[in-house]
Amino acid sequence: MMKWWALYLVFFLSCGTAPCSSEAKEKTTSYSFNMTKYGAVSVMAIDVKSGEVVCEKNALQRMTPASLTKVLTTGAALNILGGDYRFSTQFYLKQGGEKVLIIKGGGDPTFGSDRLEETKKAVVFKKIQLALKKEGVVRLDKLIVDESLFKGIQQPSKRTWEDMGNYYGAVPHSLTYRENTFYLNLKSSDKTGAPVRIVSVDPPISHSIKSYVTGADNNKDSAYIYGNAQMKEWYVSGTIPRDRKSFRIKGALPNPGLTFATELKQYLNANNIEVADIENTNQSINVESAKCILSHYSPKLEVIAAVVNKRSHNLFADHLLFAIAQQQNEQASWDAGTNALIHYWDARIENFSGNFYDGSGLSPFNKINARDMGIALKYLHDCDEQPAFKKSLAIAGVDGTLKSMLSDEVYKGQFVGKSGSMNGVLGYCGYLECKSGRTVAFCVLCNNFTESFKEVRLSIEDLLKEIISQN
Repeated sequence: MMKWWALYLVFFLSCGTAPCSSEAKEKTTSYSFNMTKYGAVSVMAIDVKSGEVVCEKNALQRMTPASLTKVLTTGAALNILGGDYRFSTQFYLKQGGEKVLIIKGGGDPTFGSDRLEETKKAVVFKKIQLALKKEGVVRLDKLIVDESLFKGIQQPSKRTWEDMGNYYGAVPHSLTYRENTFYLNLKSSDKTGAPVRIVSVDPPISHSIKSYVTGADNNKDSAYIYGNAQMKEWYVSGTIPRDRKSFRIKGALPNPGLTFATELKQYLNANNIEVADIENTNQSINVESAKCILSHYSPKLEVIAAVVNKRSHNLFADHLLFAIAQQQNEQASWDAGTNALIHYWDARIENFSGNFYDGSGLSPFNKINARDMGIALKYLHDCDEQPAFKKSLAIAGVDGTLKSMLSDEVYKGQFVGKSGSMNGVLGYCGYLECKSGRTVAFCVLCNNFTESFKEVRLSIEDLLKEIISQN
């Protein structure tokens, strides 16, 4: 049993005052909700059909949403691009004095990913081999990766140093490959506090990595990789469990285009197509005189959106942000993407409070209030892409990041939505299927608490159960 005394301040959530929007209609009711003494909270729940406010507390207070940002990114992307949208990577064969294979990166976040069958490295490489074989190619003088689609600053300006070198902080590239992830294999001795050795890096990167990691007397992965593509020397620090012959952590691949070119060369050489040289460039290569021998397409956007929301995939979400910018005839970049995202929701929500620096929510400087999240969810419930959007959300007690939420049989499946967390931040949003049959769009944002995530989550669960049961 949780010891709520001395930790929680009991207050009431009431709908006596509706937020300033024509979307929200006033309703008077109350819910008891235990919340941390020193935390900040913003809550809103709206009936998706009537617009009636079911409950509200500090609904206009701007908060850090963490991964709840993904709901706004995927919702906008599905409506702007359509659920059937696919990214493409183009392969051109240039023949003349030299035979050159040119790969035009199209911003596909799934390219070479093991997450989906049709995107796996082996599948993609086989398609390329067969396309070259069809053209009678047995030797390539050069293989060039054209990464000119995304230009400018690679890292967003408002992201923490601790996040940048780790897999969850990997950023979009014109040719993203293997989810822009590499694996660092570590070995620890049986002594607590002893230095940890780097055994291998897979795939290899052209940066040296120094280990400051030590072994700890626990089973936690507390090691973080520090570095970015512009740095020659990286380092990893923190702790991993002691007495491990092999312990794997994941980093952000600094040059996925070059990694892809290297691995493709190795594959083709092993399959009777000699490749003499490889290159990757940020300059656009003219392919007017070349023949397109292969177009590789990603899964549909609705499939990608489901990975974003169910698995809380940062890289996929930020790729969607760049795609939104491109659809608005803008150069794909962080600024263009966030401006397009803000503009999309500002046009649909009166006095929109959102301000974003990425599409994934990894930046702690993203801000929005619960009122706008609730209204956005109400809008998405009625939009043309509603089936694809709702299908992308995790189901409480069943799958994704909500698998352990509301897992008892009475409430299992009654909440579909998204979770979001980072240090001192926890939030949930989505749709509640209430006892009476009504559907409620819901958002709770908790910031600046010092109590455990478990305690705050259980308190939020109690509120969700009350709303489901009483409506």
